[in-house]
Amino acid sequence: MYESELLLPFYSYKYPLRILTAIGLIAISALVWTPSSRAANIEILAGRSVTTQQRWTDTVFIASVGSWRPLDGSETWRWAPTAGLGEFKARSTHQENLDHASLIVYGGARLSGWWRQAFVSFGVGLTKYRTDALSSPYEFVSSLGWQSPRYVLMLRHISNAKLHQPNLGETMLLGGLRF
Repeated sequence: MYESELLLPFYSYKYPLRILTAIGLIAISALVWTPSSRAANIEILAGRSVTTQQRWTDTVFIASVGSWRPLDGSETWRWAPTAGLGEFKARSTHQENLDHASLIVYGGARLSGWWRQAFVSFGVGLTKYRTDALSSPYEFVSSLGWQSPRYVLMLRHISNAKLHQPNLGETMLLGGLRF
């Protein structure tokens, strides 16, 4: 399979079915997780990711974030379900298995309430087209970020927590829009 066949339509318009499927799955998850009186947010994120020895690549994510719910009856602490799909472009390297694109689908929760619109999130993901950075079929996704009604900025790390070797992981800075 060629790299251009794996890329999301942000890079290529050859595969509209793939993006429609991703948007459909995320929209369905938003409807399932969100009461009809409150709408979920869709986030489109892009940024740069780094793995061992400073090998950088572009990455794109589309995510659904459900409505906020109180945590243990508290109005200060709250959580929201989240699900998404991300892609990492291939890197130009022959030393490690990083020369092809990789996809991840994940689900988890966001926690907020300690400072304005800051949040942390944790989740579990499944990967396709594994690399040395995302080397197992399952990965853990953790993020620290800030959001406004229209924008989101986050630092995210994805790895398998040394449950499978190699475990290079991906660490990225993402920014994007919320709808």
